[in-house]
Amino acid sequence: MSTSDDYSKLAEKCYRLASEAKSEADRIACLELAQGWLEMASRQDEAAAEQIAEAEKVREPEASGTPGPQARLGWLQRLLGFLRYNP
Repeated sequence: MSTSDDYSKLAEKCYRLASEAKSEADRIACLELAQGWLEMASRQDEAAAEQIAEAEKVREPEASGTPGPQARLGWLQRLLGFLRYNP
């Protein structure tokens, strides 16, 4: 199964292709692909966080007030990160 990092790398590649696109249609298509990959990365992060939370429940059933899953970056936040780091 692919990891969140794999999906993020694919999104970054699509973003780079969008910045090099010759036409507006190609640029938009690449950005839409990047968005899709970032959404997949976000879903993968959520699934991993849920698995960790479940594992912690099994490991420590007596803990009553366990903290919620760690904050996750959504696809839009990741895209904005690419924009900041890739002029």
